[in-house]
Amino acid sequence: MEQITHEQIYNRLLAVEAKVDDIDKNTKDLVDAINAAKGAVKVLNWIASIAQPVLWIGGLIVAAGAIWQTWVKK
Repeated sequence: MEQITHEQIYNRLLAVEAKVDDIDKNTKDLVDAINAAKGAVKVLNWIASIAQPVLWIGGLIVAAGAIWQTWVKK
């Protein structure tokens, strides 16, 4: 049976640490991208919540204008 030296164990440990550091860096970039997307979704939800009443008001104004053109201004 082959004996594994402390130096071999240490070298393997360094290789594993390098891989973990690389995975951590890649994962951090992915997490940052997801957090940025969450922020964008929040902003879009705010815009949508503001746009809905504005569209209703615009629709009422257009309807009132159509009624005005059709019946009142003959």
